[in-house]
Amino acid sequence: MAQTLQTIRGWTQYIVGDPQLTTYSLQMYQDAINFAIKDYAVKTGITYAESSPIVPDASGFVTLPTDYIRVRRVIFNVGGTTATQLIESSFKFESDNSNTWQTLTQATAGYPPRRWVLWSGAKVKLTPIPSPAYTAIVGYVQKPTDLALDADTVDARIPDPHNEYLKYAAAFWLLQLDGDNQNLALADSYMTKFNQLIGYADPVLLAKLNTSRTQAEREM
Repeated sequence: MAQTLQTIRGWTQYIVGDPQLTTYSLQMYQDAINFAIKDYAVKTGITYAESSPIVPDASGFVTLPTDYIRVRRVIFNVGGTTATQLIESSFKFESDNSNTWQTLTQATAGYPPRRWVLWSGAKVKLTPIPSPAYTAIVGYVQKPTDLALDADTVDARIPDPHNEYLKYAAAFWLLQLDGDNQNLALADSYMTKFNQLIGYADPVLLAKLNTSRTQAEREM
């Protein structure tokens, strides 16, 4: 059974040591729990969805769905029939490799789009610019509905047994706040526990661990 905002708030109050609601406000708890739900969705991809076919504009831009929080992939229908997954790129990478990439067309390059770049948070740019345009499909993590009322329940796509895990990410959010109750070490420990419970491997943490192991090997 999906849990309510009120229930998850109670769990979170307990682990941050605020049973009487004297440390954090109701709004803070609401914001923290909604953060936790979104973080779960981003890390697990549980709310993954795909857009309807979208025709890129003349500059190769594809408008993103308004309810996205993370783009997972972009598929371009090469020749109008062959669905091809494009490679994620970045503005810096493309600019470092060519000062004309923003205007490069398929006709000039001699091949259809191969990569996509997130652009201003509202659209992605295909490169090279397709001609003819055909269509693209955006695979994305859909934003779960925010909880606003005590009786509101967690998005049904999140497994019921995982609802209780949200308290750890919510606690992380609260303990990160500036003020007398800030406790970054405890916040990090709760986020680590949350990641472990949902089976998420933090790429930043893994990179740090690998670096540390490599350094240790060099010193042996």
